Amino acid sequence: MGIPAFYRWSPDKYPLSVLEVLKENPKVVNGVPVPIDTSGPNPKAAEFVNFYPDMNGIIRPCFHPENQQLSITIVA
Repeated sequence: MGIPAFYRWSPDKYPLSVLEVLKENPKVVNGVPVPIDTSGPNPKAAEFVNFYPDMNGIIRPCFHPENQQLSITIVA
């Protein structure tokens, strides 16, 4: 499975991991953009911290399984 296939598989397997984003545009007062207030509650009511999986820990065992002989390919 390549990376594009992984990103197709992931939301199929875990559909709640993908949320639609509500975009709020900054307001402009007297020609000056006012930053968006991010201190309020999330409008989607889904509060979470970012999830950063260790992809090396997920993908590496697929190519280097334990208890199997290492195969080496030399390309000349």
